[in-house]
Amino acid sequence: MMKRAIHIFPTFHSVDKIQEIRHRYDPLSDKIPPHITLVFPFESSIPSVDILVHIKSVAEHISPFPMTLRDVTGSGGEFLFLNVKDGNDFLIQLHDQLYEGILAPYRNPHFTYSPHITLGRPGNSEEYSSALEKCKDLKESYHTVVKEITLEEIGEDDVSNVIGRVPLKDNRF
Repeated sequence: MMKRAIHIFPTFHSVDKIQEIRHRYDPLSDKIPPHITLVFPFESSIPSVDILVHIKSVAEHISPFPMTLRDVTGSGGEFLFLNVKDGNDFLIQLHDQLYEGILAPYRNPHFTYSPHITLGRPGNSEEYSSALEKCKDLKESYHTVVKEITLEEIGEDDVSNVIGRVPLKDNRF
């Protein structure tokens, strides 16, 4: 069985500050670029081509859309999130529709989806509080246009390997 996930890999003019924070607090920063997860990691024997067809069936109904991320907050006393401020509704729609059909068994009903980029996962509560304090000064807004959805395989070493990219409808940007 393969471990896979579905993401948006946003492109920004400058990700230096995001990467600086991720390198300091996120153990996965060298394994996967900044991303917004639409379908969380799942293990499955479903052929990747079938998942890509499923992604295409969702993507062909949503046009590229603007997205803005801003403000760092904590989550669950464990994670540092860079929050989506504009584009939330489209991301939630993609998330919900991707978890229908062949991926429905992998949806966790105990989890409320809140689109974000994970900036970190500090090791303990003291480090977590310190990281939140240091990140409160990050006031930059990050703007982009979401144009595609990416299916990745997660290797045994947790490194992300892109399997395929699916453009959103009428990708004219």
